[in-house]
Amino acid sequence: MTEKGRTMAFQIPEELFQRIKRHLERETLRSGKKLTQRDFVLNLITQALDEADAENAAEQNTPTETPVAPRVADVTAPANTDTPDEDNAV
Repeated sequence: MTEKGRTMAFQIPEELFQRIKRHLERETLRSGKKLTQRDFVLNLITQALDEADAENAAEQNTPTETPVAPRVADVTAPANTDTPDEDNAV
């Protein structure tokens, strides 16, 4: 069963194109297997998306804020305690 493909087309600067061609030639010589532009670009996209997915998963598993224990000053005093009446302060 073959997955239906979609076409993605875009222009790149000539210098980048030449760098890619040189890289493909070196990799073909090094490995003895022809590395095509298509395979090269698909591998890069897949690698970048896998890394982004892993980072996203890590962020989802990490709490955004660390819980903080309340400070003594943040805790309200119990009712019926002797505290100054602030309404009558001068």
